[in-house]
Amino acid sequence: MDADTYRPSAGDLIDGRYELRDSLGKGGMAQVWRAREVSGGREAAVKFLRHDSEALYCLEPYEREAELAVRNARFRREAGLLGTLDHPGITELYGSGSHQGVPYFAMRLVNGVSLRTFLDEHNPLPLATAVAVAAQVAGALACAHTLPVVHRDLKPANIMIDDEGAVVLIDFGIAKPLRADATRYTAHGSTLGTRGYLAPEQLLELEPTARTDVYCFGCIFYELLTGRPPFPLGADSGLTDKHLHEEPLPPSVYAAGIPEPIEDLVVRMLAKKPEQRPAVGEVLAILAPFAPRPGAPGPSPRTHPDPTAPLRRPQERTLRRPAPAPSPAESASTEEEWLDQGAVDQLCTQAESEIASGEPGDAAAVLVGLTERVRSEWGERRPLVRRVWQGAADGLRLVGDFGSATRLYQAIRDDLIHGDGPAERAERAVIRLRLAECRLAFGELESAIRAVEAAGRTAAGLTPDLAARVEAVRVAVDTQLSARLADPGDVGA
Repeated sequence: MDADTYRPSAGDLIDGRYELRDSLGKGGMAQVWRAREVSGGREAAVKFLRHDSEALYCLEPYEREAELAVRNARFRREAGLLGTLDHPGITELYGSGSHQGVPYFAMRLVNGVSLRTFLDEHNPLPLATAVAVAAQVAGALACAHTLPVVHRDLKPANIMIDDEGAVVLIDFGIAKPLRADATRYTAHGSTLGTRGYLAPEQLLELEPTARTDVYCFGCIFYELLTGRPPFPLGADSGLTDKHLHEEPLPPSVYAAGIPEPIEDLVVRMLAKKPEQRPAVGEVLAILAPFAPRPGAPGPSPRTHPDPTAPLRRPQERTLRRPAPAPSPAESASTEEEWLDQGAVDQLCTQAESEIASGEPGDAAAVLVGLTERVRSEWGERRPLVRRVWQGAADGLRLVGDFGSATRLYQAIRDDLIHGDGPAERAERAVIRLRLAECRLAFGELESAIRAVEAAGRTAAGLTPDLAARVEAVRVAVDTQLSARLADPGDVGA
């Protein structure tokens, strides 16, 4: 039996591990089944790539083969992303593979209702409930954006509220890592996402950024507060023009009692230009004072499930993940009372060798866990401290954790480089270029342009050896920048 003929059914045993129970639904590209993990009895959701969709059968054989290749690659990437994203508001990956030629992956099963169903049943929502949902969505998005990954299909149907009130993002099927080298699986002329919740840049088929998700999230938050999206969905052929050109009415037009900071936040989230929208970290910070606090009374009227419960009664939340094993860095940090300078120097040499090969390994990972400790024990002026921090930052950048790398590079720039001699000027130029490279992954092109231009001016005033070091990094970043500027329509699925 092959992928074209296999149809999942109740009782099937997938890879000897997951026993299928009942279908949870299917779309054009995938179907999801409730399953039981045979070894431990844990419930799971098993998602299969569909090879039998109507859209595929309408294609010519060669077109069908090409489309299947794209779907397979996108499906594998979704599984990979779930294995990387570690947050209770994102379904974690249990395993993946292929069963009788059909790719699948298993993930945590969310027992509850979609936000779409919840909104249809409970409208209007109490302010505390609306903010509780938004705060939990923002927390999950912040995790994704740190990598950085953009979801690209945020809508009420892709947000679940489990029976305990926890909010979970689902369906990363068209999510995209925001790396300059991310493979593009979407042809120009096709727009991914869901009508009514698309950002202007998605409608124009421009490069998505983390702020793209913020716009879609703003549409959802508007609906949480008012009971209606910023622009009615209906069958209005002008919906696209409204998202591109029309400013939505303030939420307070439709709902009373919305605090001014919340209303201002939603309006800014719906800005037409991505750079005018707040980052999701700012969204979280503004929501925090308005979110339900531990011990607060329940909202009125009460809903089931109650999204305020995880915030009001955090001690009652079910632990969903086992405690992670200590990392090599954590283990190493407890072996001795004081750090040994010679051992740390040797560790840096090993990490730098890994980084030079382009494949950071155990040594670079250990440096990440030592950054604060070396700074605490040795201060900010010892060169070895800066060497540890830079090795840690370079390792994180190469594995794609641009958010964490950015924080380390910023600390190096602001606190660990002292003096204004030629060597220090060269070092600052390199760190600013690395910061720009990380921010380029978030779609911040202007800062990268400024950094490349400034590095060129700095290199011109340095000795040949220092200038060559700055130029090597400047050219590498400029190459990535040029690739992004040359293809602004790359929406990469």
